[in-house]
Amino acid sequence: MKKDKQSIIASYRLEQLLANPGLMIDVHYRVAGEPAHRTDADLTRAHRHEFYTLAVNGKQASQHMVDFRLVDMPPESMFLLTPWQVHLSTDMDQILDVFLISFTADFLPAGFPALPLCMDQPVTPDEATYRDIWHLCERLRQEFTSRRALQEQVLQHYLAVLLTLFIRCLPENNSGRQLQPELLVRYRELMEKHLLSWNSSGEYARALHVTTDHLNEVVKQETGQTASALLAARRILEAKRMLLHSSHGIKEIAWYLQFNEVTYFNRFFKQHTGQTPVAFRIANREKYNYNPE
Repeated sequence: MKKDKQSIIASYRLEQLLANPGLMIDVHYRVAGEPAHRTDADLTRAHRHEFYTLAVNGKQASQHMVDFRLVDMPPESMFLLTPWQVHLSTDMDQILDVFLISFTADFLPAGFPALPLCMDQPVTPDEATYRDIWHLCERLRQEFTSRRALQEQVLQHYLAVLLTLFIRCLPENNSGRQLQPELLVRYRELMEKHLLSWNSSGEYARALHVTTDHLNEVVKQETGQTASALLAARRILEAKRMLLHSSHGIKEIAWYLQFNEVTYFNRFFKQHTGQTPVAFRIANREKYNYNPE
């Protein structure tokens, strides 16, 4: 777990959760009495990962809190948790019969289609596709535990096929089939790395070696938002995560997000959400009957 400023909500790298940190993939079949990962990390509290996790339910349903919504996964459904999303399982002790396949973006083959940035709901494949998906999960697990020659290459190819079948099941507007421009992808990646230190789109444009106008043009063409608006939305998302999942006060959260004055943070938050930070915290904790303190 990171011990620096970002540890307001615990953040885990994949190698911290693995019994075999030599591979940037973990294939885990959850059975009674086993944790979600083979680790001493506290995953019973809200936390985030710096990697992807594909959950494939067997015959059992499950429920998860992902950022600010409850996600109900029916039997034989799938959900992709993307890097940095804050989450926890509301019924972790009862979740059995599920594959949890975790991997870094670097583990995917070059040129692989873009994965969803954020899923709203799980997907439920048709019966034939689900059988193929479950079989691939089993093959991944067998290969993961085999330690045979060319293991990494085999795992990469199995994972690529599994994710391709998953992408096919997604709604068209969330499928990731259209590759995003490289500049937008790099801008989003830099936001994740420097959100707590870079507060203007101009700083990102300089790091990307483009003008602010060009960055705005590309971002707006793809998202309908300016680069500044996309950055503001990302800061608001982080503020919401802190307000819901942490016990820190409004002043501490404002400082964490690089606002020099709490009054400015309050105005910024209300401008983008219609609520004050305090009102958002109270309303959402009541909505989910959830209090991490």
